[in-house]
Amino acid sequence: IHGKTVGVMGTGKIGQILCRIINGFGANLLAYDVFESDAVKNMGGKYVSQDEIYKNCDVIFLMMPLLPATKHTINEKVLPKLKKGVILVNTSRGGLIDTKALEKGIQSGIIGGCGLDVYENDGDYFF
Repeated sequence: IHGKTVGVMGTGKIGQILCRIINGFGANLLAYDVFESDAVKNMGGKYVSQDEIYKNCDVIFLMMPLLPATKHTINEKVLPKLKKGVILVNTSRGGLIDTKALEKGIQSGIIGGCGLDVYENDGDYFF
């Protein structure tokens, strides 16, 4: 992670903790949230648009709540905007990623890797 550009989308309490960890690894930290955090700015994080996150980040962490506005944040329209080989990490809500778009992104090589502990349809299995 050292020297890489890492994007954190969602800088609430958990996102801020992640930003501190990423900062400790010496990464270039970009952030996106509708409510910007002074704590993230004070540690050197820079708030940018979603498109800037997609374009510039080697790793993107999704740390947002699942709301109508955030559902399928990663979708087929976003794929061409992503930096080739990006690694996506979603430990927040499965619905933030459109599963079919994720499959397409991995198969095409746009998405180089993905770490998930949630899945879009996990409610069918766990709830």
